[in-house]
Amino acid sequence: MLSSFADCRKQLEEGNLAVLPTETVYGLAANGLSHSAVKKIFRLKGRPTVNPVILHVQNIQRALEYAEVCEQALKLAKYFWPGPLTLLLNKKEIVPGIVTANLNTVGLRSPSNETFQAMLNCLEFPLAAPSANPSNRTSPTTASQVVDFFGIDCPPVLDDGPANLGIESTILDLTSSTPCVVRPGHISAGLIGECLDLEVKTSKKFHDIESPEQISPGSAQLHYAPLTPTLLHSSQESCLNYNAFSNSDLLLLPDATKNQNFKGLACSIDYLSKDGDLKEIAHSIYRKLHEADRAKFSKLHLCLLDEKDELALAINDRITRACGKK
Repeated sequence: MLSSFADCRKQLEEGNLAVLPTETVYGLAANGLSHSAVKKIFRLKGRPTVNPVILHVQNIQRALEYAEVCEQALKLAKYFWPGPLTLLLNKKEIVPGIVTANLNTVGLRSPSNETFQAMLNCLEFPLAAPSANPSNRTSPTTASQVVDFFGIDCPPVLDDGPANLGIESTILDLTSSTPCVVRPGHISAGLIGECLDLEVKTSKKFHDIESPEQISPGSAQLHYAPLTPTLLHSSQESCLNYNAFSNSDLLLLPDATKNQNFKGLACSIDYLSKDGDLKEIAHSIYRKLHEADRAKFSKLHLCLLDEKDELALAINDRITRACGKK
């Protein structure tokens, strides 16, 4: 339940869980060097142990304690940390296998949220902190969504208002010869490439939803999913050709400026943005999925974005997985 900074710190120091705000989504945090503490994350979330979790640190100097930090990582951390970029690196022995799904790599991130940073500064260990929701459900961007998820089992929650960004961090794999984005987010492959002065590609592996080995969180076929049954449409315009809407359905469209085209449809309609702004869509997507669940619609219709922008790619990834599609 909602709690104080001091109580959350105490719980973490005692090997228990606490829910903390980040700039992306709320995280279910535990001592990232304690097998027993991290195990509580997996147990509460119902998270498969083949799905690794990210370690959160204050800065790149602390990251040196937990991973083999290459020159590229040093450069990227100087440019993008603190912020929504996770660096996938070769881990050191100090990192428990439960954190990394027994792989030799670990994801490290320094969040920009001041409350999370203040907590890290009070602790002598990094924090494992995946999204604070049951496994495969919609990530929470407010404290109240976390409480709704876990009810009487909810750990202490430190409320810092709505998350600023609304989708999870970009994950960049630096363990091979060519840096590669394995989970898209707000920081694009293009921006990373400019920083490193080389081409950075986005892996197709984050679409490989049947792979049993997940080097990156968020790569399962069904992920970020609401309770409401969902149907995926290939574009906003393709909905006009769909003839099976009912008045108990919700159509969630990206762009309110095109609302005139959809007024005749036999369903409720809501929008992710006023004018198609991608940052607004990213900020609102999870909130709208939570609202749809509370409203108890019989079916939710989601549309892929037409834009080729890399943030649109990240949003489409979340929408596709929310619908359990490839």
